[in-house]
Amino acid sequence: MRAIASIEIRHLRTFLAVAETENFTRAAERLGITQPSISQQIKELESALSTALFVRHGPRVRLTDVGRTFRERAALVVGKFSEACRSVADAENLLFGHLDVGVIPALAVAWIPPALERMTQAYPGIVVSVHERSSSDIETEVESGRYEVGVGILSRTSPRLRYERLLDDRMCLVVPPTHALATKSSVPLRVLASERVALLSPSFLWRHMTDEALRRANVRVRIAYELETIDTLMRTTLRCNTPTLVPSVVLEGREDLDLVAVPVSSWTPRLELGLMWLEAAQTAPAARAFADFIRTNVIGSPTRRKKPAK
Repeated sequence: MRAIASIEIRHLRTFLAVAETENFTRAAERLGITQPSISQQIKELESALSTALFVRHGPRVRLTDVGRTFRERAALVVGKFSEACRSVADAENLLFGHLDVGVIPALAVAWIPPALERMTQAYPGIVVSVHERSSSDIETEVESGRYEVGVGILSRTSPRLRYERLLDDRMCLVVPPTHALATKSSVPLRVLASERVALLSPSFLWRHMTDEALRRANVRVRIAYELETIDTLMRTTLRCNTPTLVPSVVLEGREDLDLVAVPVSSWTPRLELGLMWLEAAQTAPAARAFADFIRTNVIGSPTRRKKPAK
């Protein structure tokens, strides 16, 4: 077994070249190596197998019965090896592959569909699986290697992740166009003291940010609805005329709802939104391509950065 383990792909390729040309000199020319090297490799191969593969007749060689049997199997092995090498090249060239992306719900509509559209046009062989999760869950999945890239709120808390800021956003008051606050250029948080509001459930990070901002402003709101999805929240705001507080980016891709985002003048915390990568890992080509499409959609080009919101 140790001798067989010493057989390398180069031995098999040399063997097949000799078997096809029936001549060491022509095999050497085909492979671009010297004839002594051909002879040495065939000798090593026969020694490892403990049998003769060729019968010598002057300058020509012919396969033995064992050699003919071995030729069939060797051709299969070399073929499979070449196929494996081509598959790596195909993956590098994005001809096929699979990509797992984690995204927070706030960015799923605004950022993901445009990137998927470009990905499909450029690399139709890549399958992209998009997972909507909380930012903390996305960080965990990226750290474990289950997601190649994460899209969400950048906590900058994990030493194992590389964070790339694409956009600064802040929470805003979202209301239907018929609401009394819809025409305001900005509003203070205290206006919500007299309003019934719809909010996302406490499982969302920015719900905690909202609660903290309200607490600091000493504003107690009347919560009419607590909802588990952004789409349900947006449509409830529209149908029930109840204001809500969400990042302004949430309205991107939902222009058909005709909701109005009103800046909150007293709101200071900002959301840093962008990409998350595993620091120690080499980024897969498909992940790099997808990230480029995200950047193009968010900031206009891979090299230009959008200025933070004022």
